[in-house]
Amino acid sequence: MIPNAENYNGATEYAHQLIERIGKSQTWVAKRLGVSDRRVRYILKGSRIVNGAETEVHMTYTEQFTLECLAVAVESAADLSA
Repeated sequence: MIPNAENYNGATEYAHQLIERIGKSQTWVAKRLGVSDRRVRYILKGSRIVNGAETEVHMTYTEQFTLECLAVAVESAADLSA
């Protein structure tokens, strides 16, 4: 895969789709992304509370690309073992 920021989609729904394709726990995903479990929860929820106000949270392009690569790798590994 070649990174292309023009393909950026930080939507919560897309994050859910990618993590579902990976088929691993949020903790497993967070470790591979290099972020906290909390960050993954915020991405999946789409918001967090900051100073009493709800703030939108979107995955960064770097997080998106890493999730896409993980999804492809997991799917490729499954194809090899089938």
